[in-house]
Amino acid sequence: MAHLLRRGIRIVTDSSANLPEDWVRRHGVIVLPQRVEINGAMLREGIDLDVATLAHMATHASQPFVTHPPSLEEFLAAYQQLAAERADILSIHVAATLNGTVQVAQQARERILGRCEVHVLDSRTAAAGLGALVKAAVRMAEQGMPFETVVRHVRGLAQNVFGVFLSDEMRYLERSGRLRPAQALLGKMLNIIAYLVFEEGALIAPEKVRTLEKGYEKLAEFAAEFEPTSGFYAVQLAPQPNHPRVRGLIDAIRELMPEVRRVALSPSGAALGSVLGPGGIGLIITAFAEEA
Repeated sequence: MAHLLRRGIRIVTDSSANLPEDWVRRHGVIVLPQRVEINGAMLREGIDLDVATLAHMATHASQPFVTHPPSLEEFLAAYQQLAAERADILSIHVAATLNGTVQVAQQARERILGRCEVHVLDSRTAAAGLGALVKAAVRMAEQGMPFETVVRHVRGLAQNVFGVFLSDEMRYLERSGRLRPAQALLGKMLNIIAYLVFEEGALIAPEKVRTLEKGYEKLAEFAAEFEPTSGFYAVQLAPQPNHPRVRGLIDAIRELMPEVRRVALSPSGAALGSVLGPGGIGLIITAFAEEA
């Protein structure tokens, strides 16, 4: 951490990145928790609520859960701490179309203008995609790159993170605004599955499929457009290796792309999960070289 401080750059992100706690401590990254409103309670992701508990609660909740960004006070406390350490701040967050985290970060930035350099970056993604961008930013900062160079490079990498998903959770799709009420009702009646894609940072549902198997094929065909050395992440609220949907997606990818050596598992995080629901499944692809 001392090495990173000498470089004068610190990274702030939010719990959507799902970064390992030991890695966060080792590299001095500040992770602010998303807040999850579920069953009448407001819980902090990664502090009051872990991945498995959220998935269990969401499966049995009477209403879809929703997320709220870290508070302005939390952002200000983090930025003020780093300003006191004379660090420049790169604050990288979950896609602005999923909730207001980027907007709150911008408000906090305006409060401390002149005390240090703060750049707020909309990752335009979530989960493993956000985590990969944070790791890349830390790596460049620790290599001693200038602040402006790190910002520019991370912004460029964000253009090379992609996500495609399947969800038959009509309540979540309707509440998040991805489907109109009439569409959600029809989807439930006909057992239609929504195909969603991150497009310019917006998570939209441009198409539908009739079966999960057709959906897995569609996601695998999307994956086949990328080099086998890309990062491939199967994304679910609480992914398990033997979950039928996880296995179905991974098997479809390996059938079409046998040269892909690894499809990692990634929790979706609450912000993305509040759209996909507990049963949603998807694929995030990082089309750039990653390091541990």
